[in-house]
Amino acid sequence: MAHAGYNYSPITKSAEALITRFGEEFTFTRTTDGAYNPATGAKAQTTATYKKYACVFDYSDADRSAETVLQGDRRMLAEGYTYEINDTVVIGTDTFKVIRVNEIRPNGSDVVAANLQVRK
Repeated sequence: MAHAGYNYSPITKSAEALITRFGEEFTFTRTTDGAYNPATGAKAQTTATYKKYACVFDYSDADRSAETVLQGDRRMLAEGYTYEINDTVVIGTDTFKVIRVNEIRPNGSDVVAANLQVRK
């Protein structure tokens, strides 16, 4: 449980340092729909990239038995940021889509780190 007035800055800095030291930098891509164009019948899309450090893990057989984790899904422990469902990230030569974001936010505001579930 979060304590009112506790300063989480040192914990956030420690988490970032560990993820940077033991993880690697990944490029994430976010595509956002723009306004609908009646002349083309399509929405314009804007694509932006951002780089964040993360550690990548395989899920265990026990995790996969929960039915929300499929074979081939990966777990990323990533530095604090506002990740979104449907962002994509390349791991090795494969592109994965973020399908679940669990932010580690002990004081209710600052994101210390994030657990991401990604899927091909």
